[in-house]
Amino acid sequence: MPLGSKLLQCIGVTGLLVTYTNALIRFACSQLSIERLDPLVTPGQISPHLHQIIGGVR
Repeated sequence: MPLGSKLLQCIGVTGLLVTYTNALIRFACSQLSIERLDPLVTPGQISPHLHQIIGGVR
């Protein structure tokens, strides 16, 4: 069997073994803050997006 054919066969078998998953990680932490501040992107202004700080201790 030529090397190229063997390689394609291995790739095909590997493709059959691969599965796709939609996963979500959820931690039991309380939310500390939701802020519309981003000093790096929009310093001194309200940011167009939110930052959530979760976990840690106040």
